[in-house]
Amino acid sequence: MKIAFISSVFGEPWAGSEELWYQSSLRCLERGDQVMASLFEMPCSCSQIENFQSHGGRVYWRKRFRNGRLHILKHRYLSAFRNVFNSKPDVVIISLGSLMDLTLYPDLLKELQETTARVILIFQFNSDCLIPDANARAMITSYCHRANHIIFVSEHNYLLAERQLAMKFNHVSVISNTVPYDKYEILAWPETNDTLEMACAARLVVQEKGHDILLESLAQPQWRSRDWRLNIFGSGCDEEYIRQLVNHFNLTDKAMFCGHVADSREIWKKNKIMVMASRAEGLSLASLEAMICGRVCVVTDVGGHNEVIADSQSGFLAEAPHPKYFGRALERAWSMKESLYDIGKSAHEAALRVFSEDSVSRIVSLIEKK
Repeated sequence: MKIAFISSVFGEPWAGSEELWYQSSLRCLERGDQVMASLFEMPCSCSQIENFQSHGGRVYWRKRFRNGRLHILKHRYLSAFRNVFNSKPDVVIISLGSLMDLTLYPDLLKELQETTARVILIFQFNSDCLIPDANARAMITSYCHRANHIIFVSEHNYLLAERQLAMKFNHVSVISNTVPYDKYEILAWPETNDTLEMACAARLVVQEKGHDILLESLAQPQWRSRDWRLNIFGSGCDEEYIRQLVNHFNLTDKAMFCGHVADSREIWKKNKIMVMASRAEGLSLASLEAMICGRVCVVTDVGGHNEVIADSQSGFLAEAPHPKYFGRALERAWSMKESLYDIGKSAHEAALRVFSEDSVSRIVSLIEKK
């Protein structure tokens, strides 16, 4: 079988949302399928793509673009996906951020309308703030009607998409992302000390991950006298702005920048709490990684977070991405800090339930389906 994976991830060389198609592609290669991937050119090497290629996968690189309008105009007439479809794939799996990603690829829609391949769409993200206009809705709806199956990573994202498009999906699944761990073992609880070590493990992109909300919440008077430290992990376009916010809120003695860590388990060997004030999510892979390690998440009630976290039982949910509400969730966590170990065990069990159904096997089953 010939299988083509197409990813719309653009900003970073690799993101957690890539794991689902990547792990599925490796499984297909193991079975002896011919597998190709259409990806944006990367600014630096990427170990996952090198591994994909070493196992026999073929990569078709697409040019990165700066001006979305010029890109759309150009590719109304010249397809960036011609080499993929010239290979006559039997199945095409398209891994996307949000619904709106599809509006950037009129050439891809044309290719899909002309191929007999089965089509699977994977949506990794959605937000109430994304409201497509009539033209965008028409284009996205055309994609969805062409798809043989549609996958969302959370039920919230799926139901929101139906509202955004005013349509019902006939062939749809909710399949979570997979964590890149060999074993789903709980980590030993960090050695006890008086300092509460918290980590924010996320791309340094404020618009999405809400570092500004988190820092303002921790700058409130009651936190000044408390013994805690915030370890900020990750890389991204807003690193300098986040550093400025740390200075602005006088948190330089509390917040540390720790860079990108390839294996997130190294983060959770030393930190007890994951704090992330996301403005929108699919189902945060970083949160699931923390939970599977037995760590407590304080996150916003966006995306699929409330599908895996029960407030004050297996984590803490802020009602909205706003300092007032995130501050309340932090207060609940602080007031229950003597119970964090037990809450972390509950978080591990909740994450295990998410991963009890092998996401990759479910994807491969959909690929095999006639």
